[in-house]
Amino acid sequence: MPLVTVLLPVYNAGPYLAETIESILAQTLTDFEFIIIDDCSTDDSLAVAQRYAAQDGRVRVLANERNRGRAYADNRGHALARGRYIAKMDADDIAVPHRLQTQADFLAANPQIGLASSYLRAFGASDALYEYPLLPDEVRSFLLFNMPVGNPGVFFRRELLTQFDLDYDEAILDTFGEDYEWVARVARVTAIQNLPEVLLRYRTFPAAHKVDVHARRTAKANLIREKLLQQAGFQFSARELHIHNTIAHYPFVLADITLPEVHAWLVSLAAQNEHLRYAAPAALRQVLAERWFWTCYHNPDRTTNSYRAFYRAPLAQDFVPTAKLRAKFWLKNTIVRRLRQS
Repeated sequence: MPLVTVLLPVYNAGPYLAETIESILAQTLTDFEFIIIDDCSTDDSLAVAQRYAAQDGRVRVLANERNRGRAYADNRGHALARGRYIAKMDADDIAVPHRLQTQADFLAANPQIGLASSYLRAFGASDALYEYPLLPDEVRSFLLFNMPVGNPGVFFRRELLTQFDLDYDEAILDTFGEDYEWVARVARVTAIQNLPEVLLRYRTFPAAHKVDVHARRTAKANLIREKLLQQAGFQFSARELHIHNTIAHYPFVLADITLPEVHAWLVSLAAQNEHLRYAAPAALRQVLAERWFWTCYHNPDRTTNSYRAFYRAPLAQDFVPTAKLRAKFWLKNTIVRRLRQS
């Protein structure tokens, strides 16, 4: 039985697939099986995968008879996996050489953690560093707003699949919704932690490539957030849910929402958590305070001094921006307000 099963769903990733596969075959940890599931690609993805399978006995290639979506491919891989751990992989990303060894060692040394991921370094259209909350209570707190892990770097115990109902929801066709909904269910049964190092290089594309799916993903994520709040026991009105979804992801455009409304909702979440104990109160307040900061940062206008609004609010005590970020905030707020007043 291999120590790790690497699952790689593929759909029309021909230009990038060889580099992705080679990054797994070059891992310092060699005790793994590599299951590649082609979801009826119309390019040469299947041929590329089969070429590597012919060269390395650890590689197994499966081809779906028709396009079934990412969730179906993941579930098919789950059913076939034999490793103690399962590592997710996307068909256009690159794993650093020690990724599998680092994550396997971490879960072996931390039996209370069921799933781990890491930071991601983007390449292609962006070179951004994607950082995620680290400790389990921080992850649970961030989950209320957005995906708390770098999904292509997810690494988890296979036994979770047999102990709990953790198949992906195949009715969700958009990748973001599928992953977010699945991680939310995982968080209900085990602790999740992120490692503060880059273990995966994440390929990015021009924003125009994603415009067609953004609206669908946002709509699905809104439903997932509503369900998360309900399951955790938080009480909210329709207006408060609207506020919550609006500040859940960049670019935090408030439109008809005021900053005082945002702060009131975030304080309400903190107060309710004191008796719900969804997450450690200090961890949740820190996540809420950071959400308050970024909402203020991105919403200066001619009538509201968002810099002053942030620092006058109680939540400001739980998030201290760096001196550089604070200076950028003051400058942006000052310049934008003057331009909009002129």
